[in-house]
Amino acid sequence: MNCKLHSFLLVVLLAMISCQDQVGQLSGTYSYKISGVAMVDSVTRVLSDETGAMDLIRINADSALVTFNALRGPAYSTQAVLSGKQIRLLPYQRTISVGVTNYTLTASAEGTAYDNTLLMQLKYCNADSTFVADSLTLICKKNR
Repeated sequence: MNCKLHSFLLVVLLAMISCQDQVGQLSGTYSYKISGVAMVDSVTRVLSDETGAMDLIRINADSALVTFNALRGPAYSTQAVLSGKQIRLLPYQRTISVGVTNYTLTASAEGTAYDNTLLMQLKYCNADSTFVADSLTLICKKNR
């Protein structure tokens, strides 16, 4: 093989590797944990940790369906948008119980993908601002 053809093929191969489908690489089943504090009726409350399984299912090259199945709680879903290593969960509805009160919340998240781990900052709020959590930690570790 001549040197120019060899160099051309190497450049094409490197371009293909660098342009791999980010969603395809991250698709799979993860274990997740959510923890943090919220302002609930003007009182700072430590929320109970939530753990469970999360599936990230490819829709196309830059978006995915994300489903959460809490170990002791609800199942819910949303879509994720990926750009490079950045991941953003589009707003979705969920219910959180604090004491004897249930709060219907809008949730969203932004973060970064690191190999087999997604680290995101999760936000919850409700329509009348009686429940606000703007710096919850959402850690997702890919199951092998």
